[in-house]
Amino acid sequence: MALIDWRIKKKLSVFLIVAVVMALFVFLYVYKSLPNPSCSDNKQNQSEEGVDCGGPCEQCVVAPKDIITLWTRVFELKGGVYEVASLIQNPNLFYGLSKVKYSFKLYDSQNVLVAAKEGETFIGPQDKFVIFATDIKTGTRKPQKADVEIAYVSKWQYIEQKMLPLVVSQKKFSNIPFASLEAKLVNSSLGAVQNIEVAAVLYDKDGNAFGASLSKIDSVEGQSSRSVVFTWPSSFTTEPVSSEIFTRTKVF
Repeated sequence: MALIDWRIKKKLSVFLIVAVVMALFVFLYVYKSLPNPSCSDNKQNQSEEGVDCGGPCEQCVVAPKDIITLWTRVFELKGGVYEVASLIQNPNLFYGLSKVKYSFKLYDSQNVLVAAKEGETFIGPQDKFVIFATDIKTGTRKPQKADVEIAYVSKWQYIEQKMLPLVVSQKKFSNIPFASLEAKLVNSSLGAVQNIEVAAVLYDKDGNAFGASLSKIDSVEGQSSRSVVFTWPSSFTTEPVSSEIFTRTKVF
């Protein structure tokens, strides 16, 4: 009886050893098959503060503020052809969006939609910029107002963006033979500023925008300046009391 018990115990010990070894092999196989933790695996791991953010990943975005539309205006270029512009502000100090879609909608005096135009852009931290669309044809229908709708396509990102080292040193408006505004951009830094979006807005005595334009320039070299000229197809009936230049670069 004792001999049988010893054999049973021996077999049980061997079985347990084999089971442990097999379990170890299974564990190692599963462990090696698991993907390495990353900043895009939709999991909070590797000392992250949130899902795929904080720790070794980019900083987390916490309660970003909504984008602000300061105004939207529609301008007539010629009979049946219009431009529309919106002044947009991002109140977030360190958050931006690499891609947003916008949609302009133009309405007549009866609040009937007469035209629409869509596009894409980006929004950097603290950006104050102009969204601009031109060559909008409405035929015989005359738009009286416009609205803009902005849809977030990408997620908010944390970005430590430095202040753009561009200063507008001079502005010169001319209304003959057609309206134009020349602005001089001065780069105060040592390095070149590249891929610059520059917008101009003209204001009347009541502070209302009555003209806008947008241009893109490739670069302004360090410690240098460059002129940018905005033009309109004809003269305005009144000259602007003031004008404003907005500059930004894509940081994504």
